Amino acid sequence: MQIRPRLVTSLLSVLLGLSALPAAHAAPAIMNGGFESGFANWTTLDQTGSEGTFYLQSGTTSPTTGLAVAAPPEGSQAAMSDAGLGGPGTHVLYQDFVASAVGATLSFELFIGNRANDFYTPATLDFATAAINQQARVDILKAGADAFSVDSGDILMTLYQTQVGDAPVSGYTTITQDITALLATHNGETLRLRFAEADNLDVFQLGVDNVRIEIQGNPVPEPASVLLLVGALGALTITRRR
Repeated sequence: MQIRPRLVTSLLSVLLGLSALPAAHAAPAIMNGGFESGFANWTTLDQTGSEGTFYLQSGTTSPTTGLAVAAPPEGSQAAMSDAGLGGPGTHVLYQDFVASAVGATLSFELFIGNRANDFYTPATLDFATAAINQQARVDILKAGADAFSVDSGDILMTLYQTQVGDAPVSGYTTITQDITALLATHNGETLRLRFAEADNLDVFQLGVDNVRIEIQGNPVPEPASVLLLVGALGALTITRRR
């Protein structure tokens, strides 16, 4: 039996439509958000001349100064900044991820241990500035931005920032932000989730744990164009046999 021209035309139309679809991307994810695998998938940076860094923290004392802190809320470890000799510094912890156009929220838990008893928030993360600088912030940066930048052109979204008058010691507190619009705008781009802390007045512990991106509804699957193509060719074969 001959293949019906109308059926062939319909199948070809479907295949052409599939070929015109934009490539989909896997749902964005943060890896090792509980730091149970140490700093795998994360990068730590310290401004030149800084005392201390981000350490792995467990129990209820800070990693180097031994001050009282809250226990990690998820698992046995968190990431926490601390000053090795109690001196000033600027410390950054970040992870890059690929955005895709899905509905999603980004959540994390923060411990704030500002031992200066007040916050000072100049528009810089430079601890060597002449101004008092005692602050913490969490941002999503565009690809290629300097990890220490606070320029408005580099910061796509600020998820958290300490403010003058906030309680100097608090946590762990869950912070959740909807990032759906940001993901849609930057679909397919590599973005950077950054946790940062600067202190030049007294010791500052910034604890980070349970970092995660939660997808709203079903994640966007990888494209199945090849499978659909095989199915269409199979339909042609069956029709031809009939």
